[in-house]
Amino acid sequence: MTEQPPPRNAGKAAIIVVAIVIAIVIAVFIGLNISRYKSVQQPGQPEPGSAKQGPQDLGTENQR
Repeated sequence: MTEQPPPRNAGKAAIIVVAIVIAIVIAVFIGLNISRYKSVQQPGQPEPGSAKQGPQDLGTENQR
């Protein structure tokens, strides 16, 4: 019995499936980044890192 190579359409289908999976991963990554950006940029909230820091913020208040 001779082994036949897979049809050419199978190779094209595999490439299309891989391309679709990569596109989905990229879309999810971009969507999560946009969601994170919007949650950080909500009005009325201070910028991250703009809060005053003192000894109590650094966890050193009990080290005297």
